[in-house]
Amino acid sequence: MSATEASHSNAEEVTATRAPVPGIKSRYAAKTALSLTLAYLIPFAMGWPQPQTAAITVMLIAATGQLSESLQKGVLRVIGTVVGAVLGLSLIALLPQDRLLYLLLLSVIVSFIYYLYSAYQGDNTLFMLAAVVMLMIFNGGDAEGAFIYGVDRAFMTAFGVLIYTLVASLLWPVKVVDNTREMARNTLDAAAAACRYLVGSDAKNAEQEQALLGELRNRLNALQVHFLQVKHSADGVTDYLPEWNTIVSACEALEDALVPALHGTGHTAIDANHYIANYSGLIVHLESQFATASALLNEETVAWRYEKPPITIDTGAARSLGPGERARVAARADLLRNVFTALESLGSAASCLDGASTKTFEARVPRSNPTFIWRDRDSIRTAVRAFVMFWLATTVWILFNPPGGFVFVAMATLLVPLVSYTPVTPKLLFILFTLGFAVALPAYILLLPQLTHWLQLAAFIFCYAFVGFFVFKGPIAIFFLLGLFTMGLQNTMSYHVDGLLLLIVMFYLICTLLIVVMHLPFTSRPHQLFEQTLESFYRECARTLRHHHRAIRQHKKNRSDLVARGNLLLARLHQWSAMLEPAQASAANQQHIAALNNACDALQVQLQVLVRRSAEFSENAYIQSLHRQQEAPILAPLCTALATQHSAASLPDSGIARESVNARLQAITEGHRNDTAETQQSLATFYVYLNLQAAILDSIHRCYEILGLLNWQQLREKRF
Repeated sequence: MSATEASHSNAEEVTATRAPVPGIKSRYAAKTALSLTLAYLIPFAMGWPQPQTAAITVMLIAATGQLSESLQKGVLRVIGTVVGAVLGLSLIALLPQDRLLYLLLLSVIVSFIYYLYSAYQGDNTLFMLAAVVMLMIFNGGDAEGAFIYGVDRAFMTAFGVLIYTLVASLLWPVKVVDNTREMARNTLDAAAAACRYLVGSDAKNAEQEQALLGELRNRLNALQVHFLQVKHSADGVTDYLPEWNTIVSACEALEDALVPALHGTGHTAIDANHYIANYSGLIVHLESQFATASALLNEETVAWRYEKPPITIDTGAARSLGPGERARVAARADLLRNVFTALESLGSAASCLDGASTKTFEARVPRSNPTFIWRDRDSIRTAVRAFVMFWLATTVWILFNPPGGFVFVAMATLLVPLVSYTPVTPKLLFILFTLGFAVALPAYILLLPQLTHWLQLAAFIFCYAFVGFFVFKGPIAIFFLLGLFTMGLQNTMSYHVDGLLLLIVMFYLICTLLIVVMHLPFTSRPHQLFEQTLESFYRECARTLRHHHRAIRQHKKNRSDLVARGNLLLARLHQWSAMLEPAQASAANQQHIAALNNACDALQVQLQVLVRRSAEFSENAYIQSLHRQQEAPILAPLCTALATQHSAASLPDSGIARESVNARLQAITEGHRNDTAETQQSLATFYVYLNLQAAILDSIHRCYEILGLLNWQQLREKRF
C-alpha cells in the first residue's frame, strides 16, 4: 500500500485535483471489457484451449494494476509470467510422483511471491501473475499430459497480458507524462502557497499551518509514489528521466525547506525588511519564479531565465538582536536561499522537457526509496494467509473433491491478496457473489442458448464485464465477475444447469474459506487493524527518532527505509480508518479520527524532513554540542508512550517546549557573536533544527490529546 500506496489498490491513475475527465470511468470499463471479450473470442477463433485462463489474467491485471499501460510494463508482466511458468513446470518435472512434497513447495513459493507482491513498491502485478501461473499449471496430479497442460496455461496467461496491454495502450491511452506534469505542478503550487503564507504579514494560526502542511505533504507523497511506479515504464517519463529526477528532487528540497518553517515560532515577531537587504524585491522575484516554473510544467511557452539574487543580512541592524531574534532572521534568509536554489533546479529541468531546448541543467536524484519494504507486518500476514488458505483449500479438495478440482484451490489462494487490502466484509462478499450469480444463472438458462453468432456472444461478454468494472471499483469487481466464469464458455457449448449450480456452490465455498482465513490466524476487523496500525506507526516514529539521535552523535547515515516504512503505515492507517463502519464511528468519532490522521500526517512529514536533512544537521557544531549533552533521545520515549497507552494521565516530560527554544539558543550560542556568513548559516541551521524538534513535540502532544477524545469502547464493538 504505498505509502505509498502505499496502497496496492486499483489505480484509476488520475491526479487528485485534476478536474474529472468526462467519461473516464466508462472508458476504463469499456477498455477492460473489450480486453476480456477478446481474451475469450480470439482463443475461440484459433481453437486454443483454456480461454478462461486468459480472461482471469485480464481480470486480475485490471483489478490490481493501473489504468495507464505501456509496452515496457507489458514486457515485465510477460517476464513475470514466464518466471512463474518455469518455476511451476520445474516443480512438476522434479516431483512428478511425490504430490505431497510438490504441494508443500508450491505453497511455500506462492506464499513468498505474495509476500513480495505486498512488499514491492512498484507495479506488483508481475508477482501476482507469477503466482497465477504456478497455481494454474497444476492439473491436480494427473501425470499424463501434465507438461502440455501447464504449457497451455502459461501460454494463455501470457496471451491475456498481451491483450490487456495492447488494448490499454492503443484505445484511449492514458498519457502518464501529463499526469506526472500535473502532479509536479500541484506540488509546486502547494509549496508556493506555503511560502506565500510564511513571508506574508497576515496573522498566523495553527489550523492554517496544519492545512498547508497537509496539502504539501499529500501532493509530494502522491508525486513520489506515482513517479516510483512509472519512471521506468512510462513513455515521456523514461525519455526524460534525468529531467524528471531533478524535478522530483527539487520538490523534495522545497518540502525540506518549508516544513520546519511552517511550524516555526514567532515568524511574525520580526520585520525581515529591516534585517534582510531588498527583502520586498526578493519576495516579488520569488513569486515570479514560482509562476514561471508552474507555467513550464503546464507546457506553456515561457522563457526561463534564472538569476540567483543575493540574500544578505544587514549585520549592523541585526547586531542589537538577541540570539533568538538573530536566529530567526538567519533562518528566514536561509529559507529564501533554499527555496531559490530548489526553484533554479526545477525550472532549469522543466525548461528542457520539450526536447528541443539546448539548455543544460545540473542533474539531481530524488531521495532513494526502497524498492521493497521488508519486515512489514501486513505483508507477512498476507503471505501467512495465503499459505493457510492453500492448505485449507487443499484439505477440502482431497477430502471432499469439490467441483473444479484443483482449480478450487487455485482460485481460493489467488483471491487472498485481493481481500487483504480491500474493504471486503463477509456480508459484502456474499452480496457480490450473489449479484454475480443472480445475473449468470438466468443468462445461462435463458440467454446463452439463444446466441447463434459470435457477435452476440461478444456483446454479452462485453456488457457483463462493462457493468462489473463500471459499477464496482478495483478488486471488488472480481467477485461480481466470477459469475461469468461459472458459465464455462467454450467453442462448443453443452448446457448442464446442475454443473453450473455445482460451480456456484464451489465459489460460495471459496467465499466461506476466505472469511475463515481473513479472521484466522489474524483478524481483519477494521477497528483492530486501525489500532494495530496506529501502534505500529508510533513505534516506527520512536525507532526513527532513536536512529536519528545515534546518527547525529556517531555521524552515521540515516536510513531511508525508516521513512518509507512510516509512509506505508500512515497510508494503511488512512485506509483502515476509512473502512470503519458507521455504527463504530459516530460523527464525533469520525471527526476525531480525521483529526488524528492529520496529526499523524504532520508528525510523519516532520520526521521525513528530520531524516532527509540529517547530514546537514550532523555537521552543525551547535547541534553536535546539543546532542553531546543528551545521552538518550528525548522525543522517542514520547512516541513509545503513544504506542503503549491510549489513556494515560500524561505523557512523560520531554524537557522540550516552544518556550525553551530561545533559552537553548542563548545557552548554546553564548560567546559566539561574530557575524560571519558561516556563523549566520550555522545559527540558522541550529534554529531550524530546534524549531523542528519543537514542532515534532507539538504533533506528539496533539496526537495524545486526540487519542484521549476517541471513544474506544464504541470502536471495539464487535459486528459481523
